[in-house]
Amino acid sequence: MIASLAQADDYADAWGPPIGSSVAIAAADQNGQPRTLNDLSGEKGLVLFLNRSADW
Repeated sequence: MIASLAQADDYADAWGPPIGSSVAIAAADQNGQPRTLNDLSGEKGLVLFLNRSADW
């Protein structure tokens, strides 16, 4: 079982950038205009939720 946990940790580390790192994302909005995270951040910040799949 411990070997399985170690493998899971190794796999999870490769999912994305480290926690606390900076990311720069730009994508088109519903009108085709480019938007960045800075464009979307408000006075209290921004909550960004990314999910690979809702089908578990």
